[in-house]
Amino acid sequence: MAFDKLMGLTNRFLSSAQALAAMSAHLRLAELGVAGDAAVRVQLDRVLDELGVREELDDLDAGERSVLLSFARSYLGQAIDLIEDPARASGWSHSDAVLLQAQGSASAVVATLISEAGLGSPGARILDVGVGVAGLATAFCKVFPDATVVGIDPWAPSLAIARVNVASAGLDSRVTLVDTTIEDFEDAVGFDLVWLPSFFIPESVLDVAVTRVFELVQAGGTVVVGVRFADETDPVMAAADDLFTVRSGGSVLDPGEAILRLERAGFADVHEVARTWNPPLRFIVGRRA
Repeated sequence: MAFDKLMGLTNRFLSSAQALAAMSAHLRLAELGVAGDAAVRVQLDRVLDELGVREELDDLDAGERSVLLSFARSYLGQAIDLIEDPARASGWSHSDAVLLQAQGSASAVVATLISEAGLGSPGARILDVGVGVAGLATAFCKVFPDATVVGIDPWAPSLAIARVNVASAGLDSRVTLVDTTIEDFEDAVGFDLVWLPSFFIPESVLDVAVTRVFELVQAGGTVVVGVRFADETDPVMAAADDLFTVRSGGSVLDPGEAILRLERAGFADVHEVARTWNPPLRFIVGRRA
C-alpha cells in the first residue's frame, strides 16, 4: 500500500514537471523561431491548451519569455542536481554554463522590480552582491541610465561567464567585477544602492554581511535585501523552497527577521516593500541616515 501511494504521488508531481517542461519548450521554440517536430508540436499545444495558457505564452515579449524560461531551466537543473548528488554540502557549486546563464537571466527581473518600487536612480553607484553571470548587473545598467555597478562574487565559473556577458553588452566601462565575498570586500567610495540576496548568503555570515553593507552604503543610500516569498497556504511549496535555498548555501529569512537584522546594523526607515509582482521575492529596504 505504501508503494502504491508513493507511486501515485510520484506520478502526480511528474505530471507537473512535464507540464512545466512543455511550457518551457514552447517558449524555447519561440526564442529559436522554429516550429519543431510537427507531431510533437501537436501534443505540446494540447498540454498548453489543457493548462489554458497558450495565448498568454504567445503574448509575452522577448524579455518576459526569457525570464520564465530561465526560471524553469535554473530550478529544474537544481532539482536534477539534488537527485544526482543529495549528499553534497550546501553551497553554490554549480558549474554548468546553461544553468548559470539561466539563473543570471532569471535574476535580471530584480532591476525592474527595484525601479518600479521607486528605489534606485539614474547615475547611482550600485553594489550587486552575488553578481553571478552579471544578468542583474547588466539589467541595472539598462534600467538606470548612467549608473555604474560593482558586482562581487567568489564563484569563479560564474565570474568567467560574467566577464563575457559584460563585454558582449558593451558595459566594460560601467560594470566592474570583483572576485570576493561581501565579508572581505573593500571599497573607499561607497554606494547609493546595494542589492543583498539573503537566499545566497550563508546564515553563518549573514550578520557580518549586513554590517559590512551598512559600512559600504553612503549616507542617504539604500540597501535592498531579497527574501524568498513562500506561499504559506501551500506548505509543500514553502518547504521545498526553503530546501533549495539552504541547498544553494543561502539563508531562510522571514521579513520580520530581516527587518530586525537591518535595524540592528544601524539602518533607518526599515520596512518591507508591498509586493505588486509575481516573482517569488520580497524586498526589505533600509536607509543609511
